[in-house]
Amino acid sequence: MHLPERQALGRRRGGGPIEVIPEGGLAVAAVLPVGYLRLLFPAYLSVGRAQPPTLPLYGYAAVAERDGEVVVAASKSDDFSPWMGSRPGSAQLALAVERAQRQLARSRVIAQLSVCALQHNCLTAQNTFLRRFEGALPTSSACNADCLGCISLQTDSGAPTPQPRIPRAPTAEDLIEVGSYHLEGAREGGDPGMVSFGQGCEGEPLLRERALHPVAQELRRRFPSSTVHINTNGSRPAALRRLIQAGVNSCRISVFSFRQELFAAYYRPRGYSIAEVLECARVARREGAQLTVNLLTFPGVSDTEEELSLTLRTLRELDVEQLQLRSLNADPLWLMSRLPRMAEGIGLERLVEAVRREAPNLRLGNFTRPLARGVGAMGATGRS
Repeated sequence: MHLPERQALGRRRGGGPIEVIPEGGLAVAAVLPVGYLRLLFPAYLSVGRAQPPTLPLYGYAAVAERDGEVVVAASKSDDFSPWMGSRPGSAQLALAVERAQRQLARSRVIAQLSVCALQHNCLTAQNTFLRRFEGALPTSSACNADCLGCISLQTDSGAPTPQPRIPRAPTAEDLIEVGSYHLEGAREGGDPGMVSFGQGCEGEPLLRERALHPVAQELRRRFPSSTVHINTNGSRPAALRRLIQAGVNSCRISVFSFRQELFAAYYRPRGYSIAEVLECARVARREGAQLTVNLLTFPGVSDTEEELSLTLRTLRELDVEQLQLRSLNADPLWLMSRLPRMAEGIGLERLVEAVRREAPNLRLGNFTRPLARGVGAMGATGRS
């Protein structure tokens, strides 16, 4: 991808200083497919004194030339086939969407997911219509955070939002109907099925505890072997506990940092702190739900010695089952300008090595696994 109004930087073969590439060189970055972790940012300078326009929300990775080939600074982070296999053909997907729209014509969830599946290529939305693997159930139009890298609502960056937020919160009945539609189809195909609250096109699902409580209860009653999962910011421990008791059996908590100063600078939370996030993780473990932490990685932040030490210590204390390593999608210099000054990083590659060494029982990956035993089940596939 071209990085507009930015000058490319590079180093000549054999070493030497980093230089501005002569006129005619383009500042570029790679954007990785799912299942790969960015290790380094692209090198560039702004053209002139004015701040260039904020880059869209992608995970920009460094590229270089080596032996006549273009290479990218990245490593493979997962190989879970439901996420990394072939995508459905456009005709097959369109028919599946049309079928659901006819059957669930009044559903706000289906209306939202139709846009997500056909226009934004969201795989979990597509899965809902194809009735396989993990299906999306967006639940909330509101949020109690104003994340710098939010992909559904940007309040001050000027970057476009790639997955516009659901405009109105759906009812419990709507969510039960769509969830049942997906899980029934999955069961017919021999798959126990999985649905998840907390998609990229919504706010925080824990804010809708009252609506989600009967949804979790009913889906668990109808589909006792399915995985009912929630992706959350971990802001409301009591709400999470009640939802797990109602039927949610899998939880993924997203974290940028376990340090309050850095956590607050990124999330800009309203009414909660890192203390509530940690308690949500403890609640999930106490109540018997699968616990995954989604670590939003950012070179120069996640890989400082202080951050790495705190991350490892916290993951061990919380007894996390899986750590998902995701590249945080944002304009690198824009985001860094809004965070506290950091010490020099040691590199995300060394972060991964340290996690493998210091927490050998922690599964590393990129995608949440269903609880059902068999292909792809956590505990059945081992370490990614």
